[in-house]
Amino acid sequence: MKKIVTILGTRPEIIKMSPIVEDLDRFFKQYLIFSGQHYDTNLVDNIFKDLELRKPDYWIKVTKKLKFIEIQLKIYEILKKLKPSAVIYHGDTLTTLACSLICRFFFPQIKRIHIEGGYRSGDKNQPEEIIRFISDHISDLNFVSRDIEKKNIIKEYRSNDIYIVGNSINEAVLRILKKNINNFLSLYKIKKNNYIYCTIHRQENVDDEERFFNILKILKYISHSYKVIFAIHPRTKKKIKEKKIKLTKNIILIKPVSYSHSINLILNSYFCFSDSGGIQEECVILKKKCLVPSDYTPHNYYIDANSNWLLKVNSKNKINVVNRFIESIRRKRFKKYTHVKKTSFLIRKELSKNL
Repeated sequence: MKKIVTILGTRPEIIKMSPIVEDLDRFFKQYLIFSGQHYDTNLVDNIFKDLELRKPDYWIKVTKKLKFIEIQLKIYEILKKLKPSAVIYHGDTLTTLACSLICRFFFPQIKRIHIEGGYRSGDKNQPEEIIRFISDHISDLNFVSRDIEKKNIIKEYRSNDIYIVGNSINEAVLRILKKNINNFLSLYKIKKNNYIYCTIHRQENVDDEERFFNILKILKYISHSYKVIFAIHPRTKKKIKEKKIKLTKNIILIKPVSYSHSINLILNSYFCFSDSGGIQEECVILKKKCLVPSDYTPHNYYIDANSNWLLKVNSKNKINVVNRFIESIRRKRFKKYTHVKKTSFLIRKELSKNL
């Protein structure tokens, strides 16, 4: 069996890669590494169990100050020891960048496999956008969700070894729905289609005070009509505490929840208010709309009058946009999207040919 290494670093990567990891385990000698980029008990510890995914073979421990450097050093040590045929990394995180750079410059003989390549938001100041570009261009194989992502890479003068395989998050969501998951609404004294599910975590939204305060103003406005279940990220919680921000009683702060819990809250919500790329995708799969507090998103494919909306939070007419978005939900029109059902199989099939 060919020896491969798959590296995960964040909660969304674990979610999206879970069906792929399971499939690859059956056909390759696969070593699974968790980089420690996201480490929070509620964010990570229980997610492997929730997704019924095996624990990593290597679990890297890092400090906050030297996180990126430590991830690179540990990856270097592990790859030097294992000498795999290929290394697989996902998306647009610091772990993705660390892995792709280390492989490119120190292990050129190892094939570099980038899953979920080709996304572009158009915001070149966004760290994730820089990571997407670099990782796409120094990878040997890019697996992309749709033709539009393939075209994005080709426009940048790279056209070889790009495979359209769909998005594995569809498999992850469907697997959760097949489980007999609990209904969590009674925990928060809420009813189906009568609350908003919210997550805010992106650096550009939390660290920029003007944006952050405007986002909270929008949430307070929404909370006059609906309860808001706000699954609060550690970064966001810290900011609210530092600035001594008071929220309305209808905004219910909860700790980060398990994946099945989150899917349940999306499925039963009236709509979602989130800057999470994963939630934007999950809303589409679950036929819910997401209001995205951002000027840009790499998930432009799902931006439509009858699907997800972008909300420029610093604009003067932001509340008018919120009202129009809510009115669009009342019309009960939803754009239909087609999802590839066997992404993990298609990836494994191409890897079998290329390794």
